[in-house]
Amino acid sequence: MLEDFYLGNKKLWDYEKPEAVEEKAKILTERLKIPMLLSKVLAKRGFSDIEAIKDFVCPSIKNFHDPMLLPDMENAIDRILSARERKEEVVIYGDYDVDGVTATAMLVQFLREIGIDVSFYIPDRTDEGYGISEIAIAYLLDNPYDLMVTVDCGISAKDRLDELNNGLCAINRSMDIIITDHHQPDPDNLPKALAIVNPHLPDSTYPFTKLCGAGIAFRLIQALCIRLELGDRYLDFVDLAALGTVADIVELMDENRIIVWAGLKKIQRRPNLGIHALLKVAEITGRQIDSWLLAFILAPRVNAAGRMGDASRAVNMFTSQSSSEAECIARQMHQDNALRQKIQDEIFQKAVKAIEADPVYKSQKVIVVCGEGWHQGVVGIVASLLTERFQKPCFVLSIQEDIATGSARSVEGFNIYSAMEYCRELFVKFGGHEQAGGLTIDASNIERFRKKVNEFADKTLTACQMLPKIKIDAETDLDELSINTIEAIQALAPFGEGNSSPVFRLNRANVLQKKRIGASGAHLRLLLGTGSKTVQAIAFKMGELEPVIPLSGQIDLLYTPGINDYMGKRSVQLNVKAIRAPENEIRRNRALLEAAEKVECLDYDEEWLYNGINNHKVKAEDIKLCKEELAILYRYFKKFGNRTLDRAQLFHLANELSHDKVRMNYFKLLSGMFIFDELDIIRFSYTPKGDYDLKIPQNIEKVSLDDSTLYTFLQTVQQVAE
Repeated sequence: MLEDFYLGNKKLWDYEKPEAVEEKAKILTERLKIPMLLSKVLAKRGFSDIEAIKDFVCPSIKNFHDPMLLPDMENAIDRILSARERKEEVVIYGDYDVDGVTATAMLVQFLREIGIDVSFYIPDRTDEGYGISEIAIAYLLDNPYDLMVTVDCGISAKDRLDELNNGLCAINRSMDIIITDHHQPDPDNLPKALAIVNPHLPDSTYPFTKLCGAGIAFRLIQALCIRLELGDRYLDFVDLAALGTVADIVELMDENRIIVWAGLKKIQRRPNLGIHALLKVAEITGRQIDSWLLAFILAPRVNAAGRMGDASRAVNMFTSQSSSEAECIARQMHQDNALRQKIQDEIFQKAVKAIEADPVYKSQKVIVVCGEGWHQGVVGIVASLLTERFQKPCFVLSIQEDIATGSARSVEGFNIYSAMEYCRELFVKFGGHEQAGGLTIDASNIERFRKKVNEFADKTLTACQMLPKIKIDAETDLDELSINTIEAIQALAPFGEGNSSPVFRLNRANVLQKKRIGASGAHLRLLLGTGSKTVQAIAFKMGELEPVIPLSGQIDLLYTPGINDYMGKRSVQLNVKAIRAPENEIRRNRALLEAAEKVECLDYDEEWLYNGINNHKVKAEDIKLCKEELAILYRYFKKFGNRTLDRAQLFHLANELSHDKVRMNYFKLLSGMFIFDELDIIRFSYTPKGDYDLKIPQNIEKVSLDDSTLYTFLQTVQQVAE
């Protein structure tokens, strides 16, 4: 974070201004009578059609597509209603994640309400894994079900369903199968089923393909309501559909946006008893329910049911008709989530320690880290956290005896599934998609896998892809922000995948006040100004930047706009996403770093330094190192003794040592260190992480700066530059 402040090299501030965005924004503002800043966001995101914008800003259940357009929907509802007439036994086969359990709960509850005898089956995350397992087949053969409806799974289960059907034939039984799934099918390897409801099928004419498993279950319920003339009764389940949609990180556009919008309204007004219980145990009261709360407060607790135990509990909670029963289950899941966090943090710390202790990881583009007995329910989350921390694709493996099972997460633009396909001969099994995956491998093959997956990454993964990106919607000035404008921008909610909260850039903001806040000073509060306007800004988890942010100086920042409501008084507040030095200072710092690195490599390039000054990369005074500055620098090192400094700390130290008479910078500081090392009055070496380890020798003899080759060289360059 500190190095990024000075050099802007740890995060990519991604702003591509489309052609004519200003002109398009002006047209939208005139025609829709909306603030210019909102128009800029809409234009930047490709909106131009007025009616489409109105539908987006004002979602309506009237804009749901006809569910009968989904492939095989007619056959599916015919068979389900036939089961009702014949009083047959039906089983819903789901998945253990939030999408799967909400989809299961919706169908179970609705089918019971219309008089169908329905059970459900959720596979165990650890013992069975995703999809239809051997254990599940045995269960289905032992129970006399007439119809099975899958939710959030089944499309890739041809072999297992063939095995199930063969088993049924062997005992002279039959069971119809309806598959509802949102995952990509293999058109040449579709399972045998009475109906397959999936918008990705080749012959599908359904207008929207981004539904999740819960979304498809919701459309199935609506189709049944249409056939049974039950009106809008399907909306009783929209809150569960919204939770599954947000948790599965599908694009919040089109129908998904309507589902989440309507679901949030229902949660605020009359939530499912299970959702109400989760909100209660999480102590969420008296506040607006939004998509962030679904994703980061409710979803982890639901997922904890499957990660730490039996996911069926979540279905029982969502289908319960008793508030006390739902709350009892919610408390169990709340406790499971706390245990999950504890175990997850322990494994994460072990993984970080292993990665940072082994220099091999630093040189490799893909992290493969493993541990004995790591809890399989959390390795996927740990992989996500490691990917975020190191900005590298990551595999986290749990070794049990001779077998390792794990999860993978990727960075944007690197297809983790393709990487696994490249190594497929090493796996027992694997699966996934572009950004995430799972695998089982013999423990003896882990090292071979590490080498081979990095061989693939060396061919396909670029340095730019390994930088986290923050996409910017518009550059702004404080004069553009008002309560009314921010409220207009908030009409773009619900935010999530494919519809992120707008991020704006503010350049050269004056820092009027700064203060670390929070119990341990982890956060930062700033008072910023441009022109005559001032605004409060909150930067969560950025407290460490406080020493480097110049009071009365200037910074650039990225933020999302918010409204602070304190004791009835409302004011504009910036929720900071990133902070760095102004762009011209960053360019100068990069030039000084490049110059220092040339000196560091003993590449005394007089022509480069001279051209750098001529091209205004650096100023002549930036490389003019005088004896007074060296004396100040030496006294500082001698006073504080042996220490280790990284690159960011050197930039900060240079700023600290600057005053009216001495203008220290990174180049001067590092050059001074080299000169002192050359004269043997300070010794430095590199740590395995690439930091500078400084030591002060004992019994130093008097030396002359003129005895330093580097010092003499710099004096020559300065004379040429002047």
